[in-house]
Amino acid sequence: MQTGVCAVYEGRQEGPGVLVRCELDALPIQERNRFEHRSTVPGVAHLCGHDGHMATLVALAGDLGANPIDRGRVFLLFQPAEETGAGAVAVLEDPRFRALGDPDYVYALHNVPKYPLGAVLLREGVFAQGSVGFIVNFAGRTSHASYPEHGVSPSAAVARLVTAVDAFGTSLAGKVAAPVLATISFARIGRAETGPNFGTAPGEACVSGVLRAQRSADLELLRAELGGLAARLAGESGLAHSLTWHEAFAATASDAGCVAMVRDAARRLRLEVRELDEPFRWSEDFGHFTAAFPGAFFGLGSGIDQPQLHDDGYDYPDDLIETGARLFRAIIDRHLEDRLKVDRLQDDRRGHRAPTRSGRPPGS
Repeated sequence: MQTGVCAVYEGRQEGPGVLVRCELDALPIQERNRFEHRSTVPGVAHLCGHDGHMATLVALAGDLGANPIDRGRVFLLFQPAEETGAGAVAVLEDPRFRALGDPDYVYALHNVPKYPLGAVLLREGVFAQGSVGFIVNFAGRTSHASYPEHGVSPSAAVARLVTAVDAFGTSLAGKVAAPVLATISFARIGRAETGPNFGTAPGEACVSGVLRAQRSADLELLRAELGGLAARLAGESGLAHSLTWHEAFAATASDAGCVAMVRDAARRLRLEVRELDEPFRWSEDFGHFTAAFPGAFFGLGSGIDQPQLHDDGYDYPDDLIETGARLFRAIIDRHLEDRLKVDRLQDDRRGHRAPTRSGRPPGS
């Protein structure tokens, strides 16, 4: 795990294991805020709220220390590399983490701007979309700009690629099971490292972006569509090309029974609960955990007027730290207080029955 940390709290009696996860990483963005707790590292800042998520688990750790659990186990996981989509897989494959024993349930949250402060955002099934980044490179041959016909320019291929990819959401609507989205994030034609080169027709180009989908099959269809499009455009223009994939995220889906646990805990704390009609478009690598164990990923509103995530003026609201810690503790207590659930899990461990991996958690 490299920089990852996992703290384990054990009760005196046997019971279920509940994992709560936060993320460690910052973003390569220069922060424009001027308050005292702004980033001190040039070009790097916590502008997605991971610092607040970490503070929430630290607060939860303090509560677990002051008010120990009587039964079961609690894992507090501080996970690296969520932003690149690599951290969750690295943790799950790390033998040091697996040596701690598998959790029975997994939970994580993310703050969400543009929702009321402290509102709990829930959705059964897909909560955040799967995604993958791409880079398409075209290579032709330069020529003097007055004789472009003697070169092989990628300009037309780039223009057509950008237009087609931007339209994937509508052009592929009849082929996918749920809405998809493709976004171009960067495009460059020719080289301009030393300033504008007006006298040369370009001989190379690069286009990058992100494909997003709610379902794995739809994301694979997007990949195939982009691959075929890039190859066809390169062939029609006499270009060489390459296509590489980066920062792949699985869709993050929540177990219905675990969502019910979060809903119940939120209502016990008299927090506002909002049921979402559709998944968020952004991606979250916690989907690897919910694919391996029953669990739920949920949102906490960070304020109607809060800047969007990854905005250079974003700041995590301190009030959410206590709210998140109390909610996580209520979820943990809800699991650990259910004696029927404890008895059934003990039967599972003795080999009397197969563990539950979907539907409502036992006894809920």
